[in-house]
Amino acid sequence: MIHHSCFKCKRRFELDPVFVGFELSKLKKKRPSHYQAVCPACRAVNKVSVQAMQPELDAVEDEIKKMMAEYEESKAQAKAEARARAEAKKAESQEKQ
Repeated sequence: MIHHSCFKCKRRFELDPVFVGFELSKLKKKRPSHYQAVCPACRAVNKVSVQAMQPELDAVEDEIKKMMAEYEESKAQAKAEARARAEAKKAESQEKQ
């Protein structure tokens, strides 16, 4: 777990390295320098350096890749389902005419 203190309320909280790595992978930026963590107590956004978290992220790299592959697969499946619904709707409207 990645330990961090909120800059505003000074409360300590933990970040899951798998979730952080997954969220960083979803970003369009190839090499982000910071992760925006939200404090669970005061909801303030905290910038956490990726460089400081790198050892923890490297330790769970396989889990991050697995989670990212599952995300991409579900995203592609949802896109295919939406396309199929659109084609069915289009075919249905053409039948009525």
